[in-house]
Amino acid sequence: MSPSCPASPDPRTPRNRVARTEAPTIGAVSTARATTAVDDERVRITTWTFAANGEATGWHVHEYDYIVVPVTGGTFAVTAPDGGTRELIQEAGSPYLGSAGTEHDVVNAGGTAAIFVEIELKR
Repeated sequence: MSPSCPASPDPRTPRNRVARTEAPTIGAVSTARATTAVDDERVRITTWTFAANGEATGWHVHEYDYIVVPVTGGTFAVTAPDGGTRELIQEAGSPYLGSAGTEHDVVNAGGTAAIFVEIELKR
């Protein structure tokens, strides 16, 4: 994986959940809204809201293993460190696992608003 940049000094901010890296410029800046409901020693629970097509999480590397629970379902373009892009189709209520060290940008490509909850497992 690419070297990471320092995280935000405020542990309550969603941006502290990931290490920002240099990556392709498409979607590199977070435009989706991240709302953290819980951030304690065990888990961090963040709701990601993509109000429009093209909104993105911004380039990041996951610090922890995580679970994604799609609320609305949706279609996303996921860009990898090598610049390759794959389509991710989320189904509402169908969770999936992600691994610490995963590096990507996630962009809403479905043409409608989309929401998912990310649960990071700190231990």
